[in-house]
Amino acid sequence: MSKSFTYGVWLGAAVLAATALIGGVHWLANDTVKSSYRTETVTRGDIAEIITASGTLSPVQEVTVGTQVSGQVSRVYVKVNDQVRNGQLLAEIDPSLLIAQLEQSRSNLETARINYEQAARDLKRTRMLLEKDYVAKIDLEHAEQSLVVAKNAYDSAKTQVSRDTVNLNYAKIVSPIDGIVIAQEMKLGETVTASFQTPNLFKIAGDLTQMKIDVNLSESDISKVKLAMPVTFTVDAFPGRDFSGSVHLINLTPNAEQGVVTYTVVVTVDNKDKALLPGMTAYVSIVLSEKKDVLHVPIAALRFRPPSEHISGVRELLHASMGAGAAASRPGTDGANKNVIYLLRDNILTPVAVTVGASDESNVEIAGDGLAEGDLVVTGLSHAGKR
Repeated sequence: MSKSFTYGVWLGAAVLAATALIGGVHWLANDTVKSSYRTETVTRGDIAEIITASGTLSPVQEVTVGTQVSGQVSRVYVKVNDQVRNGQLLAEIDPSLLIAQLEQSRSNLETARINYEQAARDLKRTRMLLEKDYVAKIDLEHAEQSLVVAKNAYDSAKTQVSRDTVNLNYAKIVSPIDGIVIAQEMKLGETVTASFQTPNLFKIAGDLTQMKIDVNLSESDISKVKLAMPVTFTVDAFPGRDFSGSVHLINLTPNAEQGVVTYTVVVTVDNKDKALLPGMTAYVSIVLSEKKDVLHVPIAALRFRPPSEHISGVRELLHASMGAGAAASRPGTDGANKNVIYLLRDNILTPVAVTVGASDESNVEIAGDGLAEGDLVVTGLSHAGKR
């Protein structure tokens, strides 16, 4: 066997071995790529940025009806859920003591009137006697002073009669608005005392077709909320139904509790079918922005950065340049909406620059050259790929 033949055999074997080695490495690399990463699909659809909170439903107009006089509740004319009109009689306080007080005041008024008229006659007589020098000038001064005192007593007695008349009218409890009775806080025969504060007797809702929700938002969220923003919410009573409303008022007065500062946002709700009731807990979502038919990926895809040993050669340089650009893109800079995601294309890890848009609790809008619905985006390392 010649030397040239032997050399050719060895050379061919070496080429075959090298080819097999390269193919094995390529197969192993592809298999490693498949098993090293967790992936999700780039999808197209709607995405909304929202703030979630909870609040309590209540009527837009709600009035607490009380009493300004003390006494025993002698009559009640309405009950909960009754429709009432402005000025309608709701209940009465026993007026016996109030009537007696008014009679006493009227008697005092009559006495004060008589005294006042007598003082006026005495003053007139004293002036006549003074002209004839039958009395001293000091007697005239005394008569004038007595008239002033009698006049003041008379005016005071008239005021007391007016006050007692008003108090007697207060014994009749009437509705201040048109609406529906939603609470009755006293019972027939109960004694109410108005000495220190006004006792509450009824609560009346003006119109249950218009409701509101008071929602407390953190100081980090309140700056994002604007008037007329759309709101959706659910209640436990109707688990399969979504209700809608809008931001009506942003109260800038802070609420501080245990070191946490919140602000109250009032959401108005159309309740024409009266399905919603006062006191229900509403789970609110305020829609800050909404995009239709856009590409989006899980938020975890923006946070993913592959280990350095998974990137080599030109791709490592590309990763370094794109990663530096992404690192420079921090909130508050011109590139705050720039980022990098990693796609798996033909089992090759490929960095792609993207522009970030709206986001919700789990997904974020993206846009960039070469992106397509159905691409596989890497969201993290699998357990097999962790070191």
